[in-house]
Amino acid sequence: MKKVIHIYKTYKPFTQGGVEAYIDSILSYQKTKYDHNLLSIGNVNQSSDKKKIFKKSFSFKSDIISFQLFFYLYKKVNRKKVILHLHTPWPSMELFLNFLGFENIVVTYHSDIIRQKFINFFYKKLNIKLLSKDNIKKIIVTSKVYYETSKILKNVPLSKIKIVPIGIDSLTSPLKNLLNSKRKNILFIGSNRTYKGIDLLKRLIKEKNFNIVIIGSNLKDLRKFKNVKLYEDVNESDKEKILSESYLLLMTSTSRNEAFGIVLVEALRSGIPIISPNINSGVSWINKHDETGYQYDTNNFDDMCDKINKLMNIDEHSYNKMINKAQIRYERYFKLSEMIIEIEKIYSSIPNN
Repeated sequence: MKKVIHIYKTYKPFTQGGVEAYIDSILSYQKTKYDHNLLSIGNVNQSSDKKKIFKKSFSFKSDIISFQLFFYLYKKVNRKKVILHLHTPWPSMELFLNFLGFENIVVTYHSDIIRQKFINFFYKKLNIKLLSKDNIKKIIVTSKVYYETSKILKNVPLSKIKIVPIGIDSLTSPLKNLLNSKRKNILFIGSNRTYKGIDLLKRLIKEKNFNIVIIGSNLKDLRKFKNVKLYEDVNESDKEKILSESYLLLMTSTSRNEAFGIVLVEALRSGIPIISPNINSGVSWINKHDETGYQYDTNNFDDMCDKINKLMNIDEHSYNKMINKAQIRYERYFKLSEMIIEIEKIYSSIPNN
């Protein structure tokens, strides 16, 4: 069985996010043809059968460096035979792998560098050059929308680009999506990051009389509001149950840092209509306006509230239609098994693999 090593700058239990969930779904998939492993960075050294977490040496802005990880790659990993699956953006690792001369690299390009404008000003040309090199065999982009709106990716040879949407596994148990079994709850899933639009969420909580259910981290200050119920560290089964009981999923993200939004796919899978921003990223593609929910003008509180009210007051027939279309959209585009098939086709196309 050929070996694939995934490399990402942070991982569980030190961070929780969409990229971590994406990698974890590949590592834990049972019917794979490849031996998947992970190298990452955390607060302390951790090691298991499939994962090695190296202690962080230091960080600069959103870049994280571990000298132990660099040394391990230099000494222990075969540069010709092993497939490295790099998850970017991660400038220091992109430079380091190029310097060491690894020959078989697959990149999942999760997002552009957005917030670090100063770094990106100097790095973007080099980034395009690195991604265009022969040792980068394929660049996986999670949506066509993101590819078409990325100034970096549009300057990389098209032959390297492969669009593979993020897929998630089927529900662990069948759920009933009857309108009369639901509470008129607004569900928010996410952490307190700058691009998540938490200020929009807080304003909604303070100014409107909606019941808000939150699954997230670093949001404990929202517990003080009477119309908020907050869950932390829920397992997948409990998350599915909370989703099934919710009336709609709300996303408040404000920038292209939200490149995809796995929570939106989770909502589609559970047949939950979505209210999401019209960002030039995969977010705008996942939630199809007026079919699986509604899109609002990004960072526009009034438009967001209008769309929430519209969905709250929709008739039963139209709501159930959205439920069905959400689940159909999940089945068509976002099955984990289909994602794995497409990724493994990329691995198998690499010479000697």
